[in-house]
Amino acid sequence: MVKEKLAGFIIGVTGTLAGIIFFIMIFSPESVYYSLESLFIQKKLGSLISVGSLINIPIFFIFLKFNKVSYAYGLISYLLLLVLIVVVLKVL
Repeated sequence: MVKEKLAGFIIGVTGTLAGIIFFIMIFSPESVYYSLESLFIQKKLGSLISVGSLINIPIFFIFLKFNKVSYAYGLISYLLLLVLIVVVLKVL
């Protein structure tokens, strides 16, 4: 049970990182590091994280379709943590 929740958490992290990198590669001519640094300075990094985490929506529904509720629980736990991170970035 705990392994499945942790796996869902890790899948959420991986999906979000893939979404962020994909979004930067498509829309930014700069390197990933420079783009992240520039967005942090402009206070737009939270928005990029939010857009990158949209890939987790279909993953969540796939977990529910195959009755993997523990994985979905881990994914939702990660997304709640991600919300707190975005709030902190918006305040900074």
